[in-house]
Amino acid sequence: MIMINEYRNALRDLIQRLNNKGQANQVIVWQVLLDESLDATLLSQRAYGSRDFVDVVMVACEVNGIWEQLPLTKILLPQARLVLELRKRYGVTNG
Repeated sequence: MIMINEYRNALRDLIQRLNNKGQANQVIVWQVLLDESLDATLLSQRAYGSRDFVDVVMVACEVNGIWEQLPLTKILLPQARLVLELRKRYGVTNG
């Protein structure tokens, strides 16, 4: 559990850092749609082509679980390769 929390904190920091630096080439800017706001896995599928990035979606939307509705706003998602690097560093197989 500690590694998961550290990983999610690192993910949050990464998103903030990319936002502050304006590194558009390393992020996906996404407008959360109504159907996606009710299903974080759907947003993950559309943005990344996989439902395995739902943890990234939840952190980017600042929600605590898949039961929470996502805000209908623009979010920044790190590119998949950056997320995979973090997962490897923290020993997380799938967020």
